Amino acid sequence: MLMEETGKAGPFASFVRRWRRQVPLGLLFWRDMIVIGSALNLALAFAGLMALGFKADLLVSILVFHAALPYNFFIVGAIWRRADLVDAAKASSARFGAVLWLVAATVL
Repeated sequence: MLMEETGKAGPFASFVRRWRRQVPLGLLFWRDMIVIGSALNLALAFAGLMALGFKADLLVSILVFHAALPYNFFIVGAIWRRADLVDAAKASSARFGAVLWLVAATVL
């Protein structure tokens, strides 16, 4: 159940808050995308390369390597939605940075 209905934080409450634009844009951009998202992508890229090193199937390695894609798309979507509530210059900078990060995280 949602936090507003029960008064408690459910397992997906942080995702719900981000999607409902209740988290500041700076926090979404710098902490959730740059720090957490980049660390998650680096860890999974390393795990995917390690799977190749341990002679795992190529498909398994690719799946591990790209396992963070749902989070990446979610956080970029949340930033895109939250940018509607700030001034135009900050919104366009955040959106451009988020899309640039998404491309870099997906390709690299």
